[in-house]
Amino acid sequence: MEEAKKSYKCKYCGEAFEKPLMLAWHVRSKHKSVKKREKKREKKAAATVMGAEQLNKTVEAIGILKGLQVSPNLSEGEKKLLGDVSKTIEELLASVRKGK
Repeated sequence: MEEAKKSYKCKYCGEAFEKPLMLAWHVRSKHKSVKKREKKREKKAAATVMGAEQLNKTVEAIGILKGLQVSPNLSEGEKKLLGDVSKTIEELLASVRKGK
């Protein structure tokens, strides 16, 4: 009597395999890893865009602080405080840029 060979089909692409181990290997290598890589790429791209936007906002904030610093309506203490804050932000920005 001849045995009917069982075939295992991939639920993603429909490809048939004789052994479940071959099917498992196929799914992991062709479908699961691809999805993981795509998710990692999307996260990395989003982080890069977000990082660039954050740098732009920081640079803009430094400009605003410098503009406020030359305002004639501020006392010397307030101008000194704004200067200290802008220096701190510039140092943080420089350290972030070195880290990239």
